[in-house]
Parts: sequence; structure tokens; C-alpha cells
Amino acid sequence: MTAPLSRRRLLGLAAAAGTTIVAGCTDVAAPDAAPVISSADPAHSADPAKEAPAAPTPSTTTPASAVKANELGMIPVLMHHRLATSVSGEYDMTPAFFRAELERLHAEGYFPIRTLDLVRRDFSRVPAGRTPVVLTFDDSTPGQFALDAAGRVVPDTAVGIMLAFEERHPDFPAVGSFYLNRSPFGLSGSAAVQALRRLHALGCELGNHTWSHPNLRQIDAGKVQEEFGRLSASVEEAVPGVAPRTMALPLGIHPRDRRLMARGGQGGTAYRNEGVLLVGAGPCPSPFHRDFEPMAIARIRCSSHQGGKGNLLMDYWLDRFAARPDLKFVASGNAGHVTAPRREAAAIAPAFRSRALWYDPR
Repeated sequence: MTAPLSRRRLLGLAAAAGTTIVAGCTDVAAPDAAPVISSADPAHSADPAKEAPAAPTPSTTTPASAVKANELGMIPVLMHHRLATSVSGEYDMTPAFFRAELERLHAEGYFPIRTLDLVRRDFSRVPAGRTPVVLTFDDSTPGQFALDAAGRVVPDTAVGIMLAFEERHPDFPAVGSFYLNRSPFGLSGSAAVQALRRLHALGCELGNHTWSHPNLRQIDAGKVQEEFGRLSASVEEAVPGVAPRTMALPLGIHPRDRRLMARGGQGGTAYRNEGVLLVGAGPCPSPFHRDFEPMAIARIRCSSHQGGKGNLLMDYWLDRFAARPDLKFVASGNAGHVTAPRREAAAIAPAFRSRALWYDPR
């Protein structure tokens, strides 16, 4: 019998790789260790699980055992930084490597969603038998998204590659979450506004990565709120009615007052985050799992540095999931419920017990 999933098992897998979990970011100072936030932290006031809706009537779907549904399994949240033809650091990736990443994800049954879908526990678009994956992009660098003079998405950018892949594979949507700083994608003025509006229209998430990418632990509470609030206001000004609702920590370092990650500011610079992304270094527990921390979402680093074969990089974890598919989240296609093998019953968060559908694998 396979043992239930737990945060402890996740950390054990990382430890087995002989690697320390650290944070990091592109062209910035060496990071601190990725923080672990207690479920008792006041920043968790944004956790929507505390107001879970009543259990709906089960719908008729493909039998859970047939697709090996496990909605308490782990979800890869993939972290990308600079996309460039020349790789100069461990956070860089070539366009060719990114194309190969999409090919592997598609071939192994993954289905892209946004970070906001993850934290809101919305898997309604994930087909039965598929595993959600979140493609995240930090620092809003030019290689992630650009428009040519005619307003077309540049093909060798991350978004261009995703759109071309979706044309060939309509069952793999071109969806990602982009964590923005000032001058998104190297643009300003009307060009930046056009880029953000287009990215939103394509269905991508516009996330908060602060205005100037500081070490949040080294600035006071007022400056922390200014960093989040100013970026949030700039997005809403460019795309009226749209404000970031998830945030990626610069350097993977949280502010001294962690409550400020969830909400702060006032007036035109007020902000609110429902989820916060770390920098490393493993898959994220299911948002229905008792170990899920919406204000401390783990990510997996993607890089073509040294062939992308380092410990705890994407290939490492996808290889783990390929060898142990029981570890990963597999959708049931039965929205409104949490479907999983009965052996996982102890792992479900109390708020979702009334929505659980257990089955015994064949």
C-alpha cells in the first residue's frame, strides 16, 4: 500500500537528492533559504479554504479508478526567468529548451493552469486524468513576451512559443502567470500598456513581483507596502478592473511582517494577495491537502544551464513523478469534489472532508 502524501515526504525527497533548498532570482544578490510559514500565521487570512462551499451533488463522470484520480497529490509550479538564445546563468533558458519542456509536459499528461486557479482551487478546466501544472515567469524580461511592429506576438518569446504549441496541441492551453516589475518586458508608456492588455486578453495572469525587486526583509513596512501597492496600481491602470491577486517574492525573501504579503496599502495603492510564491525547490501540495500553505507556495526551477540536469530542477521532479505517478495530483473531472484513493483520507484538509469522494484503486 502506498503511504499518504505529506509535506514531510516532499522534504524527504529533496533531502534524498543531497541538496539544500535555497531561494534565488535573476541578476540579484545571493538569496536566503526559502521561508516556511506556519498555518497559524496571520497572513493566512486570505486563505479561501476557510469558507469552503457546501458539498454539491456528485456529477456523472469517468470512474475515478479508471483515470487513477488523486486530487490530494502534488502539483508542479514551474519557475522561469530569462528566456534567451545565450545562457549565462542558472536561471536562463533557451527557446529550444522551453519548447522541449512543453513537449514533455504535454506528453506526460500535464495541463496548464494559472497560480490564481491553484489558490482558488479551481480545476474545472482540467480534464479527467490530467495533472495541473502552473507555468510562472518572474521579472517580466523581454524574452518572455514581446510584440512586433504589427502588434503580433514575437514567436521566440515564451508566450509566442506557448501559442504556437497550443496551435499544434489544442488540449494544452497557452496559459501562464507572469510576475511583473516596473517596465514590464523592458517596456514603458503605451507600449507597456499594450503588452499587459494583450497578455491579459490571452488568458494569462498578471502577478505582482514588486515595483523595484528589493530584498523585502531589508526595508520597512511602509516601503514594503509601497512596493506591492505601486506595482498593483500600475497593472490596474493599464488593464482597468484587473489587479494582481498573487505575488512572487523577490529573492524568495519575505518581509519582516509577513502579514504585509497578504494585504496592505490604502486608497489607490491598496493591494491584496491570495497566494504567495517562493523560489524553490519542489512541487506544491494539493490545495485540498492539510499541508497546503497559500502564502508559501513552493516552485520548481526551470533552466537549461548545464543541460537542465541539476538536482531539484524540472527534469528531476518530472522523473520522480514518472516513476511514482501516485505522488502527483490527477484530476477526476468531477468539479466541486475532492476525489482520491481512500488511503489518502488522513491527508485532506478538514474544510474539505464533506466534499471528499474516496475510492479503492483496482
